Amino acid sequence: MTNRERYQTAFAGVRPPADTVQQALERQNTPARPRRRRLGRTLLVLAAAVALLTLTVSAEVTAGTVSNLLAPLYGGAQTELVDSIGYPVDASVTVNGYTLTAEAVIGDQYNVAMVYTLTREDGEPIPQGAHFQDSENSLHRGSGGGYVEYVREGLPDNQIQLVETWTGSGTLPFLRNVQVVFRDLVLYQEGEESTLLAEGEWELKYTARYRDATVSVPVDNLTVTGTEGKTYQIRKIQLSPLGIHMDIIAPNDIPKLGEPPEHAMRLLDDFTVSLQLSDGTVLPVGDANRGGSGSADDETIKAHYGALFDQPIPLEDISALIICGTQVPVNAG
Repeated sequence: MTNRERYQTAFAGVRPPADTVQQALERQNTPARPRRRRLGRTLLVLAAAVALLTLTVSAEVTAGTVSNLLAPLYGGAQTELVDSIGYPVDASVTVNGYTLTAEAVIGDQYNVAMVYTLTREDGEPIPQGAHFQDSENSLHRGSGGGYVEYVREGLPDNQIQLVETWTGSGTLPFLRNVQVVFRDLVLYQEGEESTLLAEGEWELKYTARYRDATVSVPVDNLTVTGTEGKTYQIRKIQLSPLGIHMDIIAPNDIPKLGEPPEHAMRLLDDFTVSLQLSDGTVLPVGDANRGGSGSADDETIKAHYGALFDQPIPLEDISALIICGTQVPVNAG
């Protein structure tokens, strides 16, 4: 077992029972989360008192505060950018001698990441392989994908940090109360059953607040061809320093009635995306959330592609997107 254990929940890849697949296919694609975010509209209706509160909070958050809190996610990369987007949380709960603290949150319209610190209050080491057996986050409504990663490097032996990420198919709620619950701290050792370290529920509540830097990349129903010859029509591209989201008309690769759900893995399986930076560097986009829905008999379906970048990238440093080999200029500077 290494000092950095990653436990990934592939929400987008969950395979439902066969008798529920067809029901899902017959429904029209609705934004899975009522992601009522629409940041621009929300800010327009904020009262002057809230604006004053924002100024006060900004004055209290010194340079480097947020980037330090989010270091388990991004390390020391783009600290000024991270400080300008992320937001400190500082909500804590103690259960059975372990304190869980929500440190900071960062995100855009479709992606969000949170960092937590788990502290053993008696000062004794938290054993290697300790993790929560289950968790829920109210931001994770509807379809999407994410993971929880456990980080130990550079921390006292009685602490672990958790990085929780989520990429949704629809817009995320903003300035909304978030409820997070982690259940039962257990010790996992390979080849053995889990041992209970601390029983209980660690429940945290805070506000999803961060600066949205998402921009629209103009695309006039661009048609591209994947590596296996499949044709895709790009309807919308949303780009931020943290991630990307696309709405796509795609071939219907969702399994038909009677086909195994594993066939859903064909959806967008040859769809590739890279970032071309101003200095000529090309960065392939790695793990992505891919999904879609429509009628089983349709030739095409509404699909979505989303990804949270490994590192934040200033928009002015991104000159183009390369989608299935086709270059799409980004004019965000």
